[in-house]
Amino acid sequence: MASLKIRKLGANKDSFREVSFEDGLNLIVAERNVTSSDRDSRNGVGKSTLVEIVHFCLGSSVTQKNVIHQLRGGEWEFSLDLEYGPYSFTVRRSLDKPTVVTLTNPARELPSMDAAKISLNGEFEITVKSWKDILGQICFGISEEMAAEKYSPTFRALISYFARSGRDAYLDPFTTSRQIRSYQKQVYNAYLVGLNWRHASEWQVLKDQEKRVRTPSQDSTSSKRSTLAALENEQVRLLADQQRLRDQVADFHVVPEYSAVQEQTQHLTTEMRELVNESAILKQKISRYEEQMSAESPGDLNRVKDIYSEAGLLFPESVNRELADVIRFHSEVTAHRREYLQNEIVHLRARANEISATLNTLDNQRAELIRLLNEGGAVEDLGQLQFRLGRTQERLEEIGKRIAELESSAAEEATVASGRQALLSRALLDRAERRPKWSSVTSRFVEVTQYLYGQPGEINFGLNDNGFVFETKMQRRGSNGVDLMSIYSYDISLAQVWQGATVSPGFLMHDSLLFEGVDERQIALALDYGKKACERLDFQYIALINSDNLPIADLHEIGLKWQDYVRLQLGDAQPEDALLGFRFGQTVS
Repeated sequence: MASLKIRKLGANKDSFREVSFEDGLNLIVAERNVTSSDRDSRNGVGKSTLVEIVHFCLGSSVTQKNVIHQLRGGEWEFSLDLEYGPYSFTVRRSLDKPTVVTLTNPARELPSMDAAKISLNGEFEITVKSWKDILGQICFGISEEMAAEKYSPTFRALISYFARSGRDAYLDPFTTSRQIRSYQKQVYNAYLVGLNWRHASEWQVLKDQEKRVRTPSQDSTSSKRSTLAALENEQVRLLADQQRLRDQVADFHVVPEYSAVQEQTQHLTTEMRELVNESAILKQKISRYEEQMSAESPGDLNRVKDIYSEAGLLFPESVNRELADVIRFHSEVTAHRREYLQNEIVHLRARANEISATLNTLDNQRAELIRLLNEGGAVEDLGQLQFRLGRTQERLEEIGKRIAELESSAAEEATVASGRQALLSRALLDRAERRPKWSSVTSRFVEVTQYLYGQPGEINFGLNDNGFVFETKMQRRGSNGVDLMSIYSYDISLAQVWQGATVSPGFLMHDSLLFEGVDERQIALALDYGKKACERLDFQYIALINSDNLPIADLHEIGLKWQDYVRLQLGDAQPEDALLGFRFGQTVS
């Protein structure tokens, strides 16, 4: 068995206060001078900076949220003296050249050093990625094959549980950053406690599949079914339209000069309409002339005489002769009038017959043209039919694709649902088989919480439809800082269990954030338990703490001589008491 231990932290600047670490308990204490003003703060003396530097030397990236990001451009290079089994070596990394890591000669015995470049002084230069790959192998047994798997654990993710950095790392035992996603939390913790992390990875793959087939609506399944039914009905209708249009295109007869024929047909129709109107007028005239003829008749002379006799009048012969002349003249006029009307009627009837004959001729011509138009059409009409057929076929293709997608989606949903249940069954069986591994973490957690509070807390590594469930429950909820102590209990339980593994990180580091607001008694017991666990299992517990959080009386009561374990004291009395030898906001020399 081999574990990685930190022996010394240093830098290439004289102002930097290097610190050495030993086996067992190591304390970094931040003092507050009695003369310090309220504006002075131990938050600027370097406790969190020290944790960041350790992570930087172990391959972390540096972003603007990191304190040491402010040192870029100042030619700062940090170093860690490390011990791995029988090998002791130094790793150095520059803030201004962060892609390269330098290792001293003994590191040649580490795995995967074949790709390292050897400098003239015998040191090795490797990329940060290669360095993290090496650390993953020697601390957690992460092989190249494992690292290549999807959603696999990484060294940087796992080491964050052994050296929590930043306030977000102290919110929950099972997360070290707000950016950790649910599947990552499952993968990392499953790996650390001895569960099958690949099951967590498989759950995420199933979730990815669900995202591809799931619609935003809450009733996605019923909505998809309704959409599918509507599309299938539209498909049936369009298939019928497609066949009808195909038949029309196949039977279509193109009429030459279709527009001219159509125009001629319209002209004939107009001409026939005018002739019909004329024929109607002629019939009215004939009827009127015939009525006038019947009304035309010569006068009756004898009848006139009878009327005058009855009146007692006697017409002289001369008068009778004049009346006869008048009647005779009138008769001649009437005869001429009747003859005229008769002639007009003959002419009108002749024109009417002529119109009737013309209408018959025109009607036959128009009927032939209409037949021609009905049997065929213009090239433009054929093009329109073909266009409609094309659009119908395009829509059918769209519908076909959409139907295939919905059917595939339904099949995938069914596959995911069945896959989820199958995975849960396999995971439950596997969890039972791995009980000796993960239950060792449970046993340690119970032991630690019993030591801290006099009654055991609970930790659960369960399973549900969404994967692994990690929970803790502390009995002393009324005490201050119980949630923080659940983080401590989980971390130190992991550290102890991993010390029994073939490879492991040989250290556990906590920032002062862990102890803020925790009852003094529990702080003293936590430091004491850490000391005893380290001595029993041969690893390092590095605790950074503010002096006013040190429970002096409680430490004295339990017999822990804390002064013997102080490796570095930081202060705010003067700039050189800080880790870097100055405080930010001051001029760096």
